[in-house]
Amino acid sequence: MATGTGRPWWAPPPYNTPESPSASPFPSPSSSFTADPPAEFLCPISGSLMADPVIVPPGQTFERASIQACAALAFSPPAVAADLAASASSSSPLVLIPNVALRTAILNWCDRLGLPHPAPLPPDTAHDIVRRLMPRAREDHQSSTNSPSPRPQAAAASSVRVWRQQSVDGFLQQRGEALEEEIMAVLGSEGGATPAEQASAMALLRQATRENREVRRQLCTPRLLAALRPMLLSADAGVQANAAAAVVNLSLEPENKSRIVRSGAVSPLVDVLRGGHNPEARDHAAGAIYSLAVEDENRAAIGVLGAIPPLLELFAGSAAAVGYRARREAGMALYHVSLSGMNRSKLARAPGAVRTLLAAAEARDRSNENEADAAALRRLAVMVLANLAGCADGRAALMDGGAVAAVARLMRGGGAAPGSTEEYCISALYGMSRGSMRFRGLARAAGVEAALQPVADGGGGVGRDMARRTLRAMRGEDEEVPGPAGAGMLERQWDDRSVVSEGLVSIRRPPHRSNYGAGTAGSNTTQF
Repeated sequence: MATGTGRPWWAPPPYNTPESPSASPFPSPSSSFTADPPAEFLCPISGSLMADPVIVPPGQTFERASIQACAALAFSPPAVAADLAASASSSSPLVLIPNVALRTAILNWCDRLGLPHPAPLPPDTAHDIVRRLMPRAREDHQSSTNSPSPRPQAAAASSVRVWRQQSVDGFLQQRGEALEEEIMAVLGSEGGATPAEQASAMALLRQATRENREVRRQLCTPRLLAALRPMLLSADAGVQANAAAAVVNLSLEPENKSRIVRSGAVSPLVDVLRGGHNPEARDHAAGAIYSLAVEDENRAAIGVLGAIPPLLELFAGSAAAVGYRARREAGMALYHVSLSGMNRSKLARAPGAVRTLLAAAEARDRSNENEADAAALRRLAVMVLANLAGCADGRAALMDGGAVAAVARLMRGGGAAPGSTEEYCISALYGMSRGSMRFRGLARAAGVEAALQPVADGGGGVGRDMARRTLRAMRGEDEEVPGPAGAGMLERQWDDRSVVSEGLVSIRRPPHRSNYGAGTAGSNTTQF
């Protein structure tokens, strides 16, 4: 359906048009809503948002043109309980009762989201839709006659559910395709888009990619990603921030992560991190890199393209200057990036990397209000330190930077709370102890034995086994002596592997976050 302006009915109007006199027709991206039409707003026959909903006995609602087309063609699709073929052959007309309450709800929903009202379905279009459905319905009927028929009520309910889901899926697919064409018509126009047109297109893309998983899949295409790259480097702060947020949203779908990296989007994201003149875009860029680094095959490329130094700088920023969310996104990105052996060496050689991580691990917030956030950042720092201990360069850099004494202080002073943070500390010490004569002297001077002995004498688990192995290494005992039954992972080759990523089962990995309780299941970062 169209609005008469050359755009889909559901797309927001461009800036400064008669339909939209205000400067910005888009709702604030931070507002919490979904633009997916509720299923009851969609016609079960056409799959479109209903403009003229009518009730058909015994109580179902359809778009008027759709149900009239079914009656005219003497066709009763599975979604219709009434026998339309009998109605067509009888002299009495089909009774259609306007569903005023539903129509009011649909119009209110459109107004709330700033969307134009749907236009009635043209009769010719409705007839075409029904004709396409008729062969499918006959095939379904033929196949059903060869199998036992289910209970009538259950079969009717199942048919309605399937039909409704097919309608929604078809609607979302058409919506994604139309959105891509809408955005590309602006960004791909000859002579280039004006700043106002770029702003309109990026705001639309950002909003659309917040809405639905299927829309995100539909929009993650090579040509749209290619058009998105220069928007990440735009001199306009709003365009750049919306483009970076759109990348975050697109990356929520696992199948999109590799596509985004292959499209060349990482380099401009790193440039946004380095720039720092647009804090909102910078924070979204950190979130995008974190999201992309969750995929194992992307990590090496992210490290090669220079993401580690600006991520470290962002993670080291003060809470007042940067903010907790940005530091957390940077820390999670560093953790996932450093799961790659190649990146661990890069991180170890980055100027000030160990100093930054140790400062974050030992930082204290005097405010009770922010102590939980500070504890989460400390834990992230220790997680990255544990990864660094998984390679020779990392072990050397850690011991050069005073990590042995710092981790021991964390364990003795309560900075490493019992549980996962403490076990990451043990993991870092265990990594540094592997094949290192130097570690013995540093550990004795730092009082590591006093910190580890209570863990070694405690209950079971990999943390206890690592503590015992570390203590044996400090005493110069043979490191190849088999550990307690069940150690398993401890007997594996250490070099270029992370003790965390290689099966430290008692350490809980950082949970993949969704939209702070309102996001898509399985996503790993925030929708913006």
